[in-house]
Amino acid sequence: MALNVPIDLDERMIDQFAETDPLTGKPVADPVVSGLSDAVRLAREQAKSLAALEAAALADKTTAFEASILRVASAAEKSGGRVATQLDAARTKAMTEIANIERRTGSPPPPKDSIALGIEAEIRARLASMTPKDRDAAISKAKAEGNEVIIAAVLRGPAMLVGLSEAEQNLMRHAYRERFHKADYARLTRLNKALEATDRSGRLFVKIVRTAIDSPAAILAATNRARLEELAAAHAREA
Repeated sequence: MALNVPIDLDERMIDQFAETDPLTGKPVADPVVSGLSDAVRLAREQAKSLAALEAAALADKTTAFEASILRVASAAEKSGGRVATQLDAARTKAMTEIANIERRTGSPPPPKDSIALGIEAEIRARLASMTPKDRDAAISKAKAEGNEVIIAAVLRGPAMLVGLSEAEQNLMRHAYRERFHKADYARLTRLNKALEATDRSGRLFVKIVRTAIDSPAAILAATNRARLEELAAAHAREA
């Protein structure tokens, strides 16, 4: 079976996305990134523990091979549950934070009165009536000048109202966020990368657990044990 812990299953893969203080060079505390890092650290520790248990169990000549295999499989199942619980909690916290940042920085603040709302609607109608070339030119000019009135009109309604596709609107939203919310944009980028790295680590850990539980030897051992228990129960009923 030989459980191997890949070097990529390491919390440092997450820690690299923490913000760094430009003056001290040290990581800036971020509970969301720390939560992901802690979950991956637990996965690494549990994976190494399983590999060590497997090596010790298979080296124990006083215990039957099948019993050793089942012992490792049982430990893997328990470890999988512990790690999954912490990973899920950390991922949920990260995804919630990402969604909050995206919502808060996705467009300029809404108009404060009916007149401003009316102007916004007129801008959308005007943009929608333009040719694609003219509309692209008008939007590019607004972006270059940082014209938040026009930018808001484009971003605060469905893309179709201004004659754009959702992909085009999302590109503009991305550019707006990067220009007007630099700190949030930088953190959003880091969180997304940290979450992606966490997911990769999670898949590596699941592969280790599945190897321990679903190896041919483990499946055969579990089948034989179930068969013996079934025969023992039948014998007890007949006695």
